[in-house]
Amino acid sequence: MGSLRTVISEVKALFQGNFLHSDGDILSIDASHIRCDLLDFRKIVTHEMTLSDMREAAGLWKGGFLKGFHVAASSGFYDWQLQEGQHVFNTYKQLLMSLYTQEITQGDFDCALGHAQSCLALDNFDEESHRAVIYIHALRGERKLALEQYEICRTIMSEEFQTQVEDETEALVQRIKAGDIRKNHMAMTDEPHVPRLAILPFHRIDICDHETALFLNMTMEALEDFFAMMHGLRIISRTSMLAYNDSAKRLPVIAAELQADFVIEGFCKGDGTSLLIEGRLVRAKTDDVVAIRNITVSSLRDNPTDAARHLGDAFVKHLGIAKVLEHQASEEDSSLQEGVKVSSLNSKLKLQAKHLLRLDEEAACLKAVELYREAVRIDPLDAEAWAGIGSALLSYNDKGICFPNRSDRMSEMKLVANRALEINQDEPTALTILGNIAVQEDWDFIQAEELYKKALGLLPNSTRTLRDYAELCIMTGRHSQALELSELMNVLDPVNHHNFKIRFWLYLVRREFQKAEEMVRQQFLLFPAPPLDQILQAHIQLIKGDTDIAISSFEKIRMHPEQPPSWDYLMLVGNGYACAVSGRTGEAMAAIERLKAKKAGSFHSYIPIAQIYTGLKDYDSALDCVGTAVEAHDSGLFFLTVNPLFAPLNDDPRLEMILRNTHIIPVKKDHVTRSVMPCVSCV
Repeated sequence: MGSLRTVISEVKALFQGNFLHSDGDILSIDASHIRCDLLDFRKIVTHEMTLSDMREAAGLWKGGFLKGFHVAASSGFYDWQLQEGQHVFNTYKQLLMSLYTQEITQGDFDCALGHAQSCLALDNFDEESHRAVIYIHALRGERKLALEQYEICRTIMSEEFQTQVEDETEALVQRIKAGDIRKNHMAMTDEPHVPRLAILPFHRIDICDHETALFLNMTMEALEDFFAMMHGLRIISRTSMLAYNDSAKRLPVIAAELQADFVIEGFCKGDGTSLLIEGRLVRAKTDDVVAIRNITVSSLRDNPTDAARHLGDAFVKHLGIAKVLEHQASEEDSSLQEGVKVSSLNSKLKLQAKHLLRLDEEAACLKAVELYREAVRIDPLDAEAWAGIGSALLSYNDKGICFPNRSDRMSEMKLVANRALEINQDEPTALTILGNIAVQEDWDFIQAEELYKKALGLLPNSTRTLRDYAELCIMTGRHSQALELSELMNVLDPVNHHNFKIRFWLYLVRREFQKAEEMVRQQFLLFPAPPLDQILQAHIQLIKGDTDIAISSFEKIRMHPEQPPSWDYLMLVGNGYACAVSGRTGEAMAAIERLKAKKAGSFHSYIPIAQIYTGLKDYDSALDCVGTAVEAHDSGLFFLTVNPLFAPLNDDPRLEMILRNTHIIPVKKDHVTRSVMPCVSCV
């Protein structure tokens, strides 16, 4: 105690201040006389802070409370130091989290990344901090670094805790891979939006026979139809949902991948005499079961639509949906008044046809045509069946995702669509078909747009209409609007091959090569289709100007006779163009001759040949091919509007004359997205 009194006296004399006060056994400090980083830190964080205040407080951190100091002979001091240190640590960590969250909101991603990394340095086992670093890297466009950080996090969780990463982390990474990343979106989105519903394939227990499986498939088609006609709801396409059949993924992860707010899941069990179907409506954000409905089907001769309606009625009131479209109710009333009632068999035929069209195969499309025709024979006043014939024919002639052409069944498609509208002027599929024909036959984009808008007003979840509308926007120079439509379609049907084509070329025309490359990788990871992925990667190299690399890539690709002809076209035009610009004229001309030989059939080669002539700088021949394509109403003209390799043709005033009656806006060298028609909201 004597030594302590001596030291206190010396300290007071040394600092010449009265900041030390002693009163019996109590020794205290008057903080108003001193400057201390901890006191400054506490002063800032205990008051309402601005962003500047938060950064100042974070800058005071020097590694922890009394770091490097200890009193070995006092366990009481150690306990106090540990308690105080933990309190300061927690306060500092919360400060960093608030800081990078606010910086993300303000778009200051550089500072946000630094503070998120500082937060992670405090505790490398904290998954929330890993998630923040992953997210901010993605916001900065550093996708590779984001995925590397994810792998670090996944390894730590596995090796240190023998567990998987949290659902929220997995969901974030899936959105990054899908290119769906934006501010304030690290968790399931909270901003107001139209609810999104995903209907997962039901698990099947003790069901092996084809007839029962077909009944269930038709029930699922009918369940999607039940919700598809409703305002204020987005239905994720069953085509995408089939990718999750028998999936081992956890439901929150699936919901996050699909950005679904609600999920319908369930199971089916057969005992040989009856069929039990149980459906559950789950709120994705909380993983809570909102409603359950059990249905027993006593005979497979029953109508699957009835089973779907019983399920839908049990769930619809929990979705916060306003009501079914008014035209649907009026149509049903009108049908009853006229004494027209679609038979159970007719309903089954249409549902079976819809299921076949999901398979995306030519033989399945032709079978669907037959089923719709049989439905028309049963009930000649079934507008949906008439329109279904056109839809199936359109799908049959639209298998190639690179150079589709739909002209060979145009007359029949037009006939059945008009017949459908004679029966029901608000048949959405028929409107879409006629919009498609308006472009193909007359280049009447204005009429087509009106038809697409009306169809989407009636059936807002139609990915077919969204896709055709997006292509129309592209061909009329509205690339930004096309991308918005494509992104909406991607929400409804993430695995749609045709939307893949649209997004791929839009990224290229915008010179967003990294996004295009990643999209190719993701698409073919889900749906392997060699060598199409290699062909598309080679085209990216061409547009980037890496001609030698592109030629090398084309030389390594091996085509097979059973592969779609559209792939062969894409391979020939890519390799031919690469040879043309690299001076290998003979090989380029050989590619042109091969394309000319393939002109017969469903696919036209005018635009691919024009591309190679453009590479040869033979603009006269290239423009002749474009003129022939216009006369033939070749849908390959789509590529004139999105493929940057056609840009040199714009230097020739003849191109404007050739396209003057088509409203097509080709790619410009100094491409800037423009609006040439009124930009209207489609939904």
